[in-house]
Amino acid sequence: MVPELCWMLLYTKPHAESWAEINLRKQGFATLLPRVRRRGGLGPLFPRYVFVGQERGSRADPLRSTRGVLYVVRCGERPARVPASVLEEVRSRMDDQGIVSLDESRPADPLFAKAERERVRALMKFARAGFRVVA
Repeated sequence: MVPELCWMLLYTKPHAESWAEINLRKQGFATLLPRVRRRGGLGPLFPRYVFVGQERGSRADPLRSTRGVLYVVRCGERPARVPASVLEEVRSRMDDQGIVSLDESRPADPLFAKAERERVRALMKFARAGFRVVA
C-alpha cells in the first residue's frame, strides 16, 4: 500500500524552481512544478514555489537544506499543508508534459497582475509573522 502523502509548499531562490525540484526528486520526494507557456518558452505557474509531498509525520528539516530551496512555507509554527483538492485542480489543468492551460479568454491587465502579486506577498508576510490571514 502506498502511504498517503502530505503536501507542502516550498519557497525557492530566484529562478531556481527547476533546480530545487530536481534536488528534491533526487532525495526521493514527490514534487509538482506546474508550468505555463510564456513568450520566452516555459515558466513556472507559481514563480519561486514548488509543491512537495512527503509521508505524514516526516520532518521538514531535509526540505529546508535542499539546494535551491530558501524555506518551507509555514502557518504559525508548522509547515503549511496544501489540501489535496488544490493539487487535483492544478493537475486537472496539466497536459502530459506538466504544462497548465490557462483560460486566456480576456487579456491580462499588467497593472492588476502586479497589484495581485503584491497582495499575495503582503499576505505571506503576515502569515509568516504569525498573523491569521482570513480571505
